[in-house]
Formats: sequence, structure tokens, C-alpha cells
Amino acid sequence: MVQRANPTAHFRLIIADGKVYIEKFRKTFQTRDVYTIWGILQLLRWYPGRLPGLELMFDCDDSPVIQSSDYRAPNSSTPPPLFACCGSESTMDIAFPAWSFWGW
Repeated sequence: MVQRANPTAHFRLIIADGKVYIEKFRKTFQTRDVYTIWGILQLLRWYPGRLPGLELMFDCDDSPVIQSSDYRAPNSSTPPPLFACCGSESTMDIAFPAWSFWGW
């Protein structure tokens, strides 16, 4: 399910045993990926041992990409879980604090 977000994701972030692993897929605008990763690292520092193992995909562009209309049919698959800086009424991207939130 997570892998289906790969076509639009900029990077994958994995937390395992309190460590962060990053796989970058494509370059982001300015430093949006760096500050998103930095925000996760701060959470690990502030709450050591309290973040569960996770695998997340992030899109750092301004426009959300997972269209709700693509998943309305009765037999359609579930939308890929993609975290993004932006969202809208017609999309299903999971809003995550933008790079400016973390202290640009």
C-alpha cells in the first residue's frame, strides 16, 4: 500500500528502533525535504522511545495529488497514504506540517 505512493513522493521515511532511514526519489523545491526530515528528528529527540516504527511517503510540492474522485467507485482500491504539505476538499493527501512550520 505504501509503495503505491512512490510515483509522486519525494522521499520515503522509515523509523525503526528509534532510528530514521531516508530514501530520496527526486529533488524537492528548495529545502522542503530537509525541514520535514528535521521535524521528524526533533520528535524523536523530544520523545525518545515513544515514536513507533513507521514507514511514510512524503510529497513536498505545493499541490495535493491524490484525487478523491479516483477512489469513489465501489470496487476502487484504497488511496495510497501520501503525506503532503497541502490538502484540499477534493484530495486525500494527508496534511503534514509544512517546512515553514518547523522553523525555516
